[in-house]
Amino acid sequence: MKASALKRQMDFEVPVNIVDVRERDEFEEAHIESAVNYPLSEITTWIDTLDPAEEYVVLCRSGARSTQATWQMEAKGYKVVNIEDGLMSWPGEVVRGGNGQ
Repeated sequence: MKASALKRQMDFEVPVNIVDVRERDEFEEAHIESAVNYPLSEITTWIDTLDPAEEYVVLCRSGARSTQATWQMEAKGYKVVNIEDGLMSWPGEVVRGGNGQ
């Protein structure tokens, strides 16, 4: 899925679980408002805490780390969609600061 398609989905208020797999400092610099930060480098600590009944949209800066996370999540049986062009192509507003996890 492209970042623009995710933006359209959010504009129509379709519920979405966004997992941002960038590092915590990157997330604090800029992120999508409803995204939750689960760094790829910590995937072994959070992957089993997700709800298998939910679908997750995974993104990073450019799509490389989210692709890796998506593969690992799919291997665990999660329903996932990768944002292949990452936050670099996000056409909407971003939030700065605040990593409340």
